[in-house]
Amino acid sequence: MKRDQLSECGGCGAPERFFLHNIRHRDTYRRLCTNCVLKNYQGLFCPICLEVFNEPPPPHQRLICLKCPSISHLSCPSSSPLSQSFTCPSCSNPNFSFFSLADENPQGSTPDADAGENNDDKTSTKMRVINKEAAKALLAASKITAVSMTKAAAVAKLEAERRVKEATLAKKRAKEALERLALLVRKDNDNHKLSLISTPKSAAAAKTNSLSLPSGIPEKGNNWSLSVSAATVP
Repeated sequence: MKRDQLSECGGCGAPERFFLHNIRHRDTYRRLCTNCVLKNYQGLFCPICLEVFNEPPPPHQRLICLKCPSISHLSCPSSSPLSQSFTCPSCSNPNFSFFSLADENPQGSTPDADAGENNDDKTSTKMRVINKEAAKALLAASKITAVSMTKAAAVAKLEAERRVKEATLAKKRAKEALERLALLVRKDNDNHKLSLISTPKSAAAAKTNSLSLPSGIPEKGNNWSLSVSAATVP
């Protein structure tokens, strides 16, 4: 990831380098500003008092926004709107932001002193201050991020354990396959050796058969004689 992307919100692109939350959002890990975290996880906190729910309030003690899943405490709105017409602050005002930093001059500086300085000096003397509401929003977003990353870590652990089991099983199968292959190779080598041993005996037997006596000559042990006809004698 590029360095400029690390210093910008992955949702709205706001350059809130020091107030970005690492969170698993829509099956990906992203860096979101406080405002984007709260707007993307409506229903996990009250949008008015910014209290993060361990469990949603019971039906008779809550208000549900007509336009989004936001759940508010029944006692939080300044007035007592009907549940059928309640809209959360974010849906009521398109420009609403849960988190904003106020620019204030440091102690000791006065408007008269600032008036005599150039624009660069004015910018350098201003401080970004987190008020109470911004601090509550930052805390709520941090809690939601912590819960999200804890769940993501648990899912990642289960996935890692599953892959370890699959790898162990694959290793076992590969070992068994190699053992079967080695057994087949040994059997093939043994058969080849037996064929080499039997081949000379077969060749010797064939040679012995080729040296048999001529036809018409009777065998009488090691001695044999020929009968000569008297007509053939001159």
